[in-house]
Amino acid sequence: MSERKRQVIRYKTLLMQRLLDLVRHGYHHHVSGVVSAGRAQALCEKFEERYDVFLNMNQRAYRKALGKANARLMLADLERGDSLHWFLMVTDGEHAAHRLENLKDALAHGGRVHVSGYELLRLPHSKAAGGGVRLTWRMTTETERQWRFQIRSTVRSRRADDLVAGLVRSLYQTPGFHTTRYQVGKLVAFLSAEWERSGRKVETLPLPGALPYVRRMADEDFTLDDWLAGHAARHDN
Repeated sequence: MSERKRQVIRYKTLLMQRLLDLVRHGYHHHVSGVVSAGRAQALCEKFEERYDVFLNMNQRAYRKALGKANARLMLADLERGDSLHWFLMVTDGEHAAHRLENLKDALAHGGRVHVSGYELLRLPHSKAAGGGVRLTWRMTTETERQWRFQIRSTVRSRRADDLVAGLVRSLYQTPGFHTTRYQVGKLVAFLSAEWERSGRKVETLPLPGALPYVRRMADEDFTLDDWLAGHAARHDN
Protein backbone atom coordinates (compact mmCIF):
# COMPACT_ATOMS: atom_id res chain seq x y z
CA MET A 1 0.00 0.00 0.00
CA SER A 2 1.25 3.48 -0.87
CA GLU A 3 2.08 5.43 2.27
CA ARG A 4 0.88 8.67 0.67
CA LYS A 5 -2.67 7.35 0.95
CA ARG A 6 -2.51 7.57 4.73
CA GLN A 7 -3.57 11.18 4.89
CA VAL A 8 -3.90 13.06 8.18
CA ILE A 9 -6.34 15.96 8.35
CA ARG A 10 -5.13 18.81 10.55
CA TYR A 11 -8.12 21.16 10.41
CA LYS A 12 -11.48 20.54 12.05
CA THR A 13 -13.45 22.25 9.29
CA LEU A 14 -11.77 20.14 6.61
CA LEU A 15 -12.54 16.97 8.57
CA MET A 16 -16.17 18.01 8.96
CA GLN A 17 -16.46 18.66 5.23
CA ARG A 18 -14.96 15.30 4.29
CA LEU A 19 -17.11 13.36 6.75
CA LEU A 20 -20.20 15.11 5.40
CA ASP A 21 -19.09 14.20 1.86
CA LEU A 22 -18.68 10.54 2.81
CA VAL A 23 -22.06 10.25 4.51
CA ARG A 24 -23.70 12.02 1.57
CA HIS A 25 -22.14 9.44 -0.77
CA GLY A 26 -23.43 6.48 1.21
CA TYR A 27 -20.73 5.93 3.85
CA HIS A 28 -23.22 6.25 6.70
CA HIS A 29 -22.14 3.22 8.76
CA HIS A 30 -19.32 4.26 11.05
CA VAL A 31 -17.20 3.69 14.10
CA SER A 32 -14.56 6.01 15.50
CA GLY A 33 -11.91 6.24 18.16
CA VAL A 34 -8.53 7.63 19.17
CA VAL A 35 -5.16 6.01 18.53
CA SER A 36 -1.77 6.86 20.01
CA ALA A 37 1.19 7.79 17.85
CA GLY A 38 2.83 4.48 18.66
CA ARG A 39 -0.18 2.49 17.41
CA ALA A 40 -1.24 4.58 14.41
CA GLN A 41 0.73 2.63 11.78
CA ALA A 42 -0.56 -0.68 13.12
CA LEU A 43 -4.14 0.60 13.06
CA CYS A 44 -3.81 1.59 9.40
CA GLU A 45 -2.29 -1.77 8.51
CA LYS A 46 -5.04 -3.66 10.33
CA PHE A 47 -7.83 -1.72 8.63
CA GLU A 48 -6.10 -2.02 5.26
CA GLU A 49 -5.77 -5.78 5.62
CA ARG A 50 -9.29 -6.34 6.94
CA TYR A 51 -11.33 -3.69 5.15
CA ASP A 52 -9.39 -2.37 2.09
CA VAL A 53 -9.76 1.20 3.33
CA PHE A 54 -7.23 2.68 0.90
CA LEU A 55 -8.62 1.52 -2.45
CA ASN A 56 -8.59 4.00 -5.32
CA MET A 57 -11.71 5.32 -7.03
CA ASN A 58 -11.74 2.66 -9.77
CA GLN A 59 -11.31 -0.17 -7.27
CA ARG A 60 -14.17 1.16 -5.15
CA ALA A 61 -16.39 1.48 -8.22
CA TYR A 62 -15.65 -2.13 -9.17
CA ARG A 63 -16.61 -3.38 -5.71
CA LYS A 64 -19.79 -1.33 -5.82
CA ALA A 65 -20.70 -2.83 -9.21
CA LEU A 66 -20.40 -6.27 -7.61
CA GLY A 67 -22.82 -5.27 -4.87
CA LYS A 68 -20.08 -5.08 -2.24
CA ALA A 69 -19.60 -2.31 0.26
CA ASN A 70 -16.62 0.02 0.48
CA ALA A 71 -14.81 1.39 3.52
CA ARG A 72 -12.75 4.52 4.05
CA LEU A 73 -10.49 5.48 6.94
CA MET A 74 -10.14 9.11 8.00
CA LEU A 75 -7.34 10.22 10.34
CA ALA A 76 -7.36 13.62 12.02
CA ASP A 77 -5.07 15.54 14.37
CA LEU A 78 -7.56 17.67 16.29
CA GLU A 79 -5.59 18.42 19.46
CA ARG A 80 -2.04 18.75 18.12
CA GLY A 81 -1.06 16.18 20.72
CA ASP A 82 0.12 12.59 20.97
CA SER A 83 -2.87 10.88 19.37
CA LEU A 84 -5.05 10.86 16.28
CA HIS A 85 -8.79 10.61 15.90
CA TRP A 86 -9.90 7.97 13.40
CA PHE A 87 -13.19 7.40 11.61
CA LEU A 88 -14.02 4.16 9.79
CA MET A 89 -16.82 4.87 7.29
CA VAL A 90 -18.63 2.04 5.45
CA THR A 91 -21.36 1.86 2.79
CA ASP A 92 -24.27 -0.57 2.51
CA GLY A 93 -23.51 -4.02 1.11
CA GLU A 94 -21.38 -7.06 1.81
CA HIS A 95 -18.33 -6.11 3.87
CA ALA A 96 -16.30 -7.60 6.70
CA ALA A 97 -16.65 -4.40 8.74
CA HIS A 98 -20.38 -5.03 9.10
CA ARG A 99 -19.55 -8.30 10.84
CA LEU A 100 -16.47 -7.33 12.81
CA GLU A 101 -17.16 -3.76 13.94
CA ASN A 102 -19.89 -2.24 16.09
CA LEU A 103 -21.00 0.17 13.39
CA LYS A 104 -23.49 2.97 14.01
CA ASP A 105 -25.81 4.52 11.44
CA ALA A 106 -24.95 8.19 10.96
CA LEU A 107 -28.46 8.87 9.66
CA ALA A 108 -30.13 7.54 12.81
CA HIS A 109 -30.75 9.77 15.83
CA GLY A 110 -28.63 7.66 18.16
CA GLY A 111 -25.77 7.05 15.74
CA ARG A 112 -24.71 10.47 14.50
CA VAL A 113 -21.09 11.33 13.71
CA HIS A 114 -19.59 13.69 16.29
CA VAL A 115 -16.55 15.96 16.01
CA SER A 116 -15.47 18.19 18.89
CA GLY A 117 -18.88 19.32 20.07
CA TYR A 118 -20.63 19.15 16.70
CA GLU A 119 -22.93 16.51 15.25
CA LEU A 120 -23.80 15.64 11.65
CA LEU A 121 -27.50 15.22 10.94
CA ARG A 122 -30.26 15.58 8.37
CA LEU A 123 -32.52 18.60 8.71
CA PRO A 124 -35.43 19.70 6.52
CA HIS A 125 -35.04 22.50 3.98
CA SER A 126 -37.47 25.36 4.27
CA LYS A 127 -40.12 25.55 1.56
CA ALA A 128 -38.43 28.71 0.30
CA ALA A 129 -35.25 26.67 -0.24
CA GLY A 130 -37.08 23.98 -2.18
CA GLY A 131 -38.02 21.61 0.63
CA GLY A 132 -36.44 18.22 1.16
CA VAL A 133 -33.66 17.53 3.65
CA ARG A 134 -30.00 18.45 3.89
CA LEU A 135 -26.99 17.06 5.69
CA THR A 136 -25.46 19.66 7.94
CA TRP A 137 -23.42 20.11 11.09
CA ARG A 138 -24.73 21.72 14.24
CA MET A 139 -23.48 22.32 17.75
CA THR A 140 -24.62 19.70 20.20
CA THR A 141 -27.02 20.74 22.95
CA GLU A 142 -24.16 20.57 25.45
CA THR A 143 -21.94 22.81 23.30
CA GLU A 144 -24.70 25.41 23.05
CA ARG A 145 -25.25 25.22 26.80
CA GLN A 146 -21.53 25.80 27.42
CA TRP A 147 -21.56 28.82 25.13
CA ARG A 148 -24.51 30.35 26.97
CA PHE A 149 -22.79 29.76 30.29
CA GLN A 150 -19.58 31.36 28.99
CA ILE A 151 -21.48 34.35 27.58
CA ARG A 152 -23.32 34.97 30.83
CA SER A 153 -20.14 34.55 32.91
CA THR A 154 -18.21 36.95 30.68
CA VAL A 155 -20.90 39.63 30.73
CA ARG A 156 -21.17 39.44 34.53
CA SER A 157 -17.41 39.62 35.02
CA ARG A 158 -15.83 42.81 36.34
CA ARG A 159 -13.53 42.62 33.30
CA ALA A 160 -16.37 42.17 30.82
CA ASP A 161 -15.27 45.09 28.64
CA ASP A 162 -11.82 43.52 28.27
CA LEU A 163 -12.98 39.91 27.87
CA VAL A 164 -15.88 40.23 25.45
CA ALA A 165 -13.72 40.78 22.35
CA GLY A 166 -11.96 37.45 22.92
CA LEU A 167 -15.29 35.74 23.50
CA VAL A 168 -16.65 37.07 20.20
CA ARG A 169 -13.50 36.02 18.31
CA SER A 170 -13.81 32.51 19.71
CA LEU A 171 -17.51 32.29 18.83
CA TYR A 172 -16.83 33.43 15.27
CA GLN A 173 -14.31 30.64 14.79
CA THR A 174 -17.29 28.27 14.59
CA PRO A 175 -17.28 26.49 11.19
CA GLY A 176 -19.93 28.21 9.09
CA PHE A 177 -22.23 25.39 8.05
CA HIS A 178 -25.91 26.13 7.47
CA THR A 179 -27.17 25.25 10.94
CA THR A 180 -24.10 26.39 12.90
CA ARG A 181 -24.52 29.85 11.33
CA TYR A 182 -28.07 29.94 12.64
CA GLN A 183 -26.89 28.82 16.09
CA VAL A 184 -24.18 31.48 16.20
CA GLY A 185 -26.80 34.07 15.29
CA LYS A 186 -28.94 32.95 18.22
CA LEU A 187 -25.94 33.07 20.56
CA VAL A 188 -25.06 36.57 19.36
CA ALA A 189 -28.64 37.62 20.11
CA PHE A 190 -28.29 36.09 23.58
CA LEU A 191 -25.01 37.95 24.11
CA SER A 192 -26.59 41.23 23.00
CA ALA A 193 -29.52 40.75 25.37
CA GLU A 194 -27.24 39.91 28.31
CA TRP A 195 -24.99 42.87 27.46
CA GLU A 196 -27.95 45.26 27.42
CA ARG A 197 -29.36 43.74 30.60
CA SER A 198 -26.05 44.55 32.32
CA GLY A 199 -26.58 48.25 31.58
CA ARG A 200 -24.25 48.51 28.56
CA LYS A 201 -25.07 49.68 25.08
CA VAL A 202 -25.33 46.94 22.44
CA GLU A 203 -23.55 49.26 19.99
CA THR A 204 -20.35 48.85 22.02
CA LEU A 205 -20.19 45.11 21.31
CA PRO A 206 -17.45 44.24 18.78
CA LEU A 207 -19.72 42.16 16.52
CA PRO A 208 -18.47 41.50 12.96
CA GLY A 209 -21.90 40.64 11.49
CA ALA A 210 -23.16 37.28 10.25
CA LEU A 211 -20.86 34.27 10.46
CA PRO A 212 -19.58 33.63 6.90
CA TYR A 213 -20.45 30.39 5.15
CA VAL A 214 -17.62 27.89 5.27
CA ARG A 215 -15.68 27.69 2.01
CA ARG A 216 -14.82 24.47 0.30
CA MET A 217 -11.35 23.43 1.50
CA ALA A 218 -8.83 21.58 -0.64
CA ASP A 219 -7.25 18.36 0.59
CA GLU A 220 -3.85 18.69 2.23
CA ASP A 221 -0.83 16.71 1.14
CA PHE A 222 0.03 15.72 4.71
CA THR A 223 0.58 12.08 5.52
CA LEU A 224 0.79 9.89 8.57
CA ASP A 225 4.55 9.72 8.06
CA ASP A 226 4.68 13.54 8.15
CA TRP A 227 2.65 13.60 11.35
CA LEU A 228 4.76 10.92 13.02
CA ALA A 229 7.97 12.74 12.05
CA GLY A 230 6.66 15.95 13.59
CA HIS A 231 5.55 14.09 16.69
CA ALA A 232 9.01 12.52 17.09
CA ALA A 233 10.73 15.88 16.60
CA ARG A 234 8.62 17.51 19.32
CA HIS A 235 9.49 14.78 21.79
CA ASP A 236 13.20 14.84 20.91
CA ASN A 237 13.50 18.52 21.86
